[in-house]
Amino acid sequence: MAIQRRSLLGGVLALAAMVLAGPPAFGNPVNLGRISQIKNGTAKLFSVASARILVFRRSAKKFSGFIATCPSDETKLTAANVRGGRITCPGDSSIFNAATGARISGPATSSLEKVYLKITNGFLIATLGATAAPAPSAGQLVESSKVPVGGGLKVSSSQGVLMIVQPTRGNFAAYSAICTHAGCEVSRATAAAIICTCHDSEFSTSDGARIAGPASRPLKKVAVVERNGMLFLA
Repeated sequence: MAIQRRSLLGGVLALAAMVLAGPPAFGNPVNLGRISQIKNGTAKLFSVASARILVFRRSAKKFSGFIATCPSDETKLTAANVRGGRITCPGDSSIFNAATGARISGPATSSLEKVYLKITNGFLIATLGATAAPAPSAGQLVESSKVPVGGGLKVSSSQGVLMIVQPTRGNFAAYSAICTHAGCEVSRATAAAIICTCHDSEFSTSDGARIAGPASRPLKKVAVVERNGMLFLA
């Protein structure tokens, strides 16, 4: 009983904190429950009033949320439609990136509609009618000095979350941060490898090739260029 009361109190405090902080414009915060109910690399469907929200857990502290409706034929999506980091519409087989909602293939011409998500006191808060912050303009990614030599840094971009690595000083490369095994977000990078701790897959920093673990496909490489101390999409 005490545990249940603490859980309920935590949920109330989480929602209260969100309201006091002020939600994104045009949105109403909704507490979806504890983040522990969704395992890394999996999805869960939530019904909130008339809205259906599909949430995909990319990594320990990163989630992606979408309105659970296919944009092309308005068929309904469920957690069963999420596999291998991709969301597949049951009607027309349009495929979308589970981390970004971007269209990958199929007759759909637009991306999935995003739902803004935030973690507060261990609870997942969704804000209907609000989207995540837009990607930097003109392909700008991050200051090159922020990418550690012999390591990597994850950044958001118009092509989804990227892992930018600098194996040796001045030598930059970027890859999709979505592991090709189960769709988790990769965790970190060394001079030689990009590592996904979900199932211990590792990928080469030189070309994205799989070098260890259950993944069978390489990470997608994304061209970047450095100009005046800043990294941009090429």
